[in-house]
Amino acid sequence: MRGDEKFVAAIFDELFKKNIEQYKESLSKPVNNDGDPYAKARNALAKLGDDERSDVFNFFRVIVADSASVVFGTLDGIHFPDGINGDFLVTCDGEEIQGDLLDIFIEKAQSENVYR
Repeated sequence: MRGDEKFVAAIFDELFKKNIEQYKESLSKPVNNDGDPYAKARNALAKLGDDERSDVFNFFRVIVADSASVVFGTLDGIHFPDGINGDFLVTCDGEEIQGDLLDIFIEKAQSENVYR
């Protein structure tokens, strides 16, 4: 596996196999009267049926993928958020890894049915 593929795979796993699962676990706990953002979201989700809750969790995956795409596209030099006009040089262990990060990420997201 090339360096750019390893980099994207590591980020992908962190986002979708760790973070999303932690959100699902936290937001599936019993309802309470806490005022933190997790409790508010948990209380709102508790009003939904199982299928609707699943739809919301699946949409979280799309949100995460879109957010990561902005970062990868920016590093690749194909997306330019306001105020960022320069070029980036992304290396890992001395190997330049940018240029295809977004394509690799989107391919992985599609193969993992993120956009279903």
